[in-house]
Amino acid sequence: MKKWVIAAVVIVIVLAIAGLFFINHESDYESTDYSEGQLNDEGKNLIFGENGQDEENSGDKRLESNGNENCPLVFTEYLVDPKYLQKVGQIGVVHGSGKYIVERSYISIKQEFWEQKIPLYAPTDMVLRSGSRYNINNDKYLDDYALDFDAGCGIQVSLGHVKEVVPVVAEKLPEAKGDSRTQSLGDIKFEAGELIGYYVQQRGEGAVAGFDFITRDAGFENTFTNQERYQDRSSQNLLHGVCPYDFYTGEKKEAYYNLLGSAGGKLFEVKDCGSASRDVPGSISGMWFLEKEIKGYPFEEEGYKDGDYGSTLPISADEEAVTIGNLGPSKTSRVYSDNPSYKLPEEVTEEHCYQFLQGLENQGYVYFKVVDEMSMDVYYSSSGACPAEFPSSGAKRYWK
Repeated sequence: MKKWVIAAVVIVIVLAIAGLFFINHESDYESTDYSEGQLNDEGKNLIFGENGQDEENSGDKRLESNGNENCPLVFTEYLVDPKYLQKVGQIGVVHGSGKYIVERSYISIKQEFWEQKIPLYAPTDMVLRSGSRYNINNDKYLDDYALDFDAGCGIQVSLGHVKEVVPVVAEKLPEAKGDSRTQSLGDIKFEAGELIGYYVQQRGEGAVAGFDFITRDAGFENTFTNQERYQDRSSQNLLHGVCPYDFYTGEKKEAYYNLLGSAGGKLFEVKDCGSASRDVPGSISGMWFLEKEIKGYPFEEEGYKDGDYGSTLPISADEEAVTIGNLGPSKTSRVYSDNPSYKLPEEVTEEHCYQFLQGLENQGYVYFKVVDEMSMDVYYSSSGACPAEFPSSGAKRYWK
């Protein structure tokens, strides 16, 4: 009997040690989507076009601390010299896949600097924790690097589509993979103003149209109409995503804010950095879902289509256009400000029909009707003009 007791105790101890090992050794791979739009051969920006490229590896992030107690955090150095920039994007725009809204700022380079190496610097003291090197274009273009930094004070800084990195990082990522999942790189320290690497804007169809600047604040939560849908650990990117330019002060903040603009390069008259949450209760703005029931991560890669209607429906807008994702055959559809049906989605509190145009020709429409703060009805048609009234049948109901 004593032998059995001793054996049982040994087994319990072994299992406890194994449990501690696994608790303290989470997967080194954290899935992150760093994809955005593309350029065609003429260099036209297709960030939100139907040909937008999508890597769809969105996932959660651990927000750690590098020991920096100088909080609140301030960025003291430019990530990239503003002289190179065509525009910096708002956060909370519709991703090129059309499936969801993202928390990153897309940065575009002036055409006169294309094919040149644009240096990228650490905006503050920070530690590189994880990263990846990948190429999904069959080596047609330069490899992409995705880098995740811990800036302390609960702030994570991430860069996507970096094209070249300094040797201390390059030696950790010697070969390109086929996806953008990041892996642990240990702790590589960068001081404010230290060179991280370079971005190169390449020409040609399929080339990315800029690089990503992402900041997440573990101490801040964005507000959504249905907050419960964003409490899953894998939804932390949107929950904690904040404007990177708000960590700057004085002239540097002003320089970046003056460059805020749309996907097409139009600089905004109102200097608004946006929000990772575009939800405005009682309006059609923000993220919507075909499923009323909350089923884990709201932006799952394996999202589905019910005919013309996607399982997710993101709606966001700026001074240039309203962008609607995941309806019909296109990944995204845009209603520009010179279109008579253009209306900011946060101003649509009852019903409104957006007419899709190609030149002066009608190319279908989408009609929205608000039911209440948590639901709306949507009717999409790939042809024809907006009807005088909301269609009596055939609509789909979406939920917050």
